[in-house]
Amino acid sequence: MIKANKIRHILASVIILATLYLAVSLALKLGSGGKKGEGLPALPRNVELSLSKIHYTETKDGVKQWDLFAEKGEYDKARDVTRLTGVRLVLHERGRSGDITLVSDQADYYNASKDVRLSGNVVAISDSGMEFTTGRASYEAGRSLVVTDDRVRFTDSGMSVTGVGMELSVKTRQVRILRDVTAIVTPGKKG
Repeated sequence: MIKANKIRHILASVIILATLYLAVSLALKLGSGGKKGEGLPALPRNVELSLSKIHYTETKDGVKQWDLFAEKGEYDKARDVTRLTGVRLVLHERGRSGDITLVSDQADYYNASKDVRLSGNVVAISDSGMEFTTGRASYEAGRSLVVTDDRVRFTDSGMSVTGVGMELSVKTRQVRILRDVTAIVTPGKKG
């Protein structure tokens, strides 16, 4: 009978130890499960919305005027401005020189006026081969005009012009370099 009593004590001890082990394991898992995993970074106070892979399109009378693409954007409701990074702005024109594509590191898109202020390594190329580079430029939607007050280098058809300040009409493709102008014209090949 002593042996049966000893067996009961051993079994009771094993059951108590197993129960304690399970209780401690559950407590540790629940305690660590309450910790938050990596979340999204907090937005700055002035930013209402943050988006990635953005594409805006502007149409007028059923005709596409421009497409604006960006890797990332943050909307500032107070200023009604969207700050964009990794920007590509395609200005559509059905004329002989085709679309103009502007690329920049960042831009501000003004939602009310639909103006775009590009900054950081601005490069523009048209379908016809016209190209300009500058540090910053703006697209004024109301006037269909690309402007800059920064140093600019403009090339097109054997002509290279550098200066400070530029106005480029998207519709007529007329270009004005405003000051400190230097031009190099290379005659075309005769056929």
